[in-house]
Amino acid sequence: MKRFMALLVCVAVSGCVRGPGEVADKVLTDFGIKKRPEGYVTDSEKVFKQLDPIGPSEMKRMNLAQGQGTVKFQNNGLRGLYYKEKKVYESYYPLESSAAGKTSDGSEGFYGYIEYSYRLYQSARVETRAEAMSLDTDIPTDTTGSEAYRYHLNSSGVWDGAKGQKAKMD
Repeated sequence: MKRFMALLVCVAVSGCVRGPGEVADKVLTDFGIKKRPEGYVTDSEKVFKQLDPIGPSEMKRMNLAQGQGTVKFQNNGLRGLYYKEKKVYESYYPLESSAAGKTSDGSEGFYGYIEYSYRLYQSARVETRAEAMSLDTDIPTDTTGSEAYRYHLNSSGVWDGAKGQKAKMD
């Protein structure tokens, strides 16, 4: 029932701007009832193209946020060894974009989702924490993973420059 009411509102509002045939075609196409005409591009598809420039700048920011890495301890029998570990984001892949609807502050726009893949890098093992802090994390490990982040884009599809929020993708 809600979809039907939304459809009616869309038709009524759009009817003022377009001809009667255009309105019905646009609404039916947007709801997936009617086949898209040649060259038809949805707003979400337009926004999806805007995600590509976000990836490199956010990947750079996330790598800088990792700083020098964190010192960890590896228990090795009676004595342990210290090493430094750092997550390095290596590539990104735009996943999807969707309409955000109205947010709590009344703004409208889109959400864009980007997945980043990373690899853990470690330093050599040393006996003291101070030594480990001064080492570079230049040994790649076999540990890899990926994380998805959500970004808010305004109604024109322009990214506001804000840091992404970690998102769970199903």
